[in-house]
Amino acid sequence: MDNLRAWKSVLSGADLILDAGDTWEDTARGTKAPEAWATMEAMGELGYDAMVLGNHETYLGTQVLKEVIAAAPFPVLATNLRSDLPTQRWVLLQAGGLRVLVLGVMWDLVLRWPGWELLDPLESVQAALAEAPDHDLRILLAHVDLQRGKALAQALPELHLMILGHNHLALEQPIWVGSVPLVQAGAHGRTLGLVRMNKTGFVSYQLLSRPVGAVLIGAAPC
Repeated sequence: MDNLRAWKSVLSGADLILDAGDTWEDTARGTKAPEAWATMEAMGELGYDAMVLGNHETYLGTQVLKEVIAAAPFPVLATNLRSDLPTQRWVLLQAGGLRVLVLGVMWDLVLRWPGWELLDPLESVQAALAEAPDHDLRILLAHVDLQRGKALAQALPELHLMILGHNHLALEQPIWVGSVPLVQAGAHGRTLGLVRMNKTGFVSYQLLSRPVGAVLIGAAPC
């Protein structure tokens, strides 16, 4: 939580704050429900706009996860998960006078609890885009490995931005797959990914050393 709060001054100027998952649970540090609640509350204080579930969130168990998601003051996305969790397939956000559609998928190492069905990420995103309301920009939070992220970007050229999770890569430059930029800003709040976008899409990306995915929508910096 301290690493998150260290970014308060930067995040206060962001139009959107997005997270690509593995945020509420860390097996390596033995975190459990108390840490999940505290991290979610810190994210709410900082003004997070949306996150996607990562595989580590599923390790919390269905009851804890259901309660934390229900209490979160921001939508938790799981476009390709059918379950009784109070997640959303997408969220439509307003930023800089633009309508930003945000979707979120996960895959590797997700625990499939009884009653859950993990669907194909590509098919799920395509179905969601066909049903989603009118929007200006499309962002995918993808808690998948880099190779699967590249494959998704190749099949989804209509995306304006993909924010990756899972591999904990601290990318100093976006990885381009056709016209789709892929970014990822490390792990544990040590770095922050700052993306600038305008009405046509991606403008610039900066990896700040020191949580994942602040998105500024507007003019490029001078």
